[in-house]
Amino acid sequence: MQLTKAQSNHRRRKVKRSRSRRTLHKRCLKAGFAICVLKGLVLLLLVSCYLYKQLTTQTLMSTATTDTDTVHACVRRDDEQNQCSLPYPCQQSLENGDWEEIIERPSLFGYAGRFTHRVGNNTKPLPETLGDTGWASGCLLSDEYKFVFIHVLKSGGTGVKKFIKDSLCGLDAEIENIDGSYSQKCTNMPATLIRAEGCKKSIRDHQDYFHFSFVRNPFSRMYSAYSMMDGFPPKNGVKGRLSTKDFSFSEFVVNPYERSIHTSMWPGHYDQQYPFLFSEKEMCPMFDFIGRLEHFDEDMRRILTHLNATKMQDYMNSLPGGSISSANSWGSRKKQSNGGLRKQYSTPQVIGRVASDYIHDFRLLGYDIENVPEK
Repeated sequence: MQLTKAQSNHRRRKVKRSRSRRTLHKRCLKAGFAICVLKGLVLLLLVSCYLYKQLTTQTLMSTATTDTDTVHACVRRDDEQNQCSLPYPCQQSLENGDWEEIIERPSLFGYAGRFTHRVGNNTKPLPETLGDTGWASGCLLSDEYKFVFIHVLKSGGTGVKKFIKDSLCGLDAEIENIDGSYSQKCTNMPATLIRAEGCKKSIRDHQDYFHFSFVRNPFSRMYSAYSMMDGFPPKNGVKGRLSTKDFSFSEFVVNPYERSIHTSMWPGHYDQQYPFLFSEKEMCPMFDFIGRLEHFDEDMRRILTHLNATKMQDYMNSLPGGSISSANSWGSRKKQSNGGLRKQYSTPQVIGRVASDYIHDFRLLGYDIENVPEK
């Protein structure tokens, strides 16, 4: 049967469309395959980068002969400039034992929560701010365990001292005074086990001992100091009236020269923490380890492990939950009743003033100057 011209043209168009569809289908298959291959390569690259980072980190930590798997802090002293450098992350070489700088620096890096190593000069300077010579705010010294505890006010120091006293002297050593407070003297133990001394003497005479302390977030510490005003009323104040009733937290922060009007508390409770721990002009550290109040139990365990203080470790393990309780809670009680810490920092002026007044603490200890913690 002979096709008409119209039928013949229609068949040719139909065959052409069919071939086009098959060609397009093949091209789509090829394109889809290429896209799949490309996605696979991207995924493989991402996985490889992740594994390389993990391997690098593990290798970095495994090459450091340290007490923990945490990056350590090193510091160099420039004798010509008479100045110490800012802390930098470091690791100990297995080949020669030297402390070498780690190239990748954490975004927030400071001494807090890290073991400190002096590169080139191991001399520990004397503190700029000196506490008392007694149990209240002086240093604690142990010849048996070879440590010096440096008490930074409003940073958990009273709790540390109570724990040390209870663990070494026993709970029976705590004697209630007439005013209801508790003394912290280990009168039933030899002075070589634990005693209180002035920090200047302790650091100067025992350079080879392990020096440690605790610090806290400056935002939290400032509010804790403000809350503690109620325990130190002004000398001519109304008996029984809380100082914080007449002086708000924002006023306490932005009007520092009016604080002495509302409280008899020593300024060391709300001044920066670094003068307790560094020489002021050289900014050189006098400690071997600084713990963080925010990680109190974790850092205390690291200290006790380093000291091989088994008696103190056993006592800590015997406490409820293996956790050391706070010796006082001025700030905690007030924060709970007033809606939390961040609510107290409700204006940029208050945040900015604390950030400015505590600039050295933020810089040296590694706390975030832009974010107020929850508590």
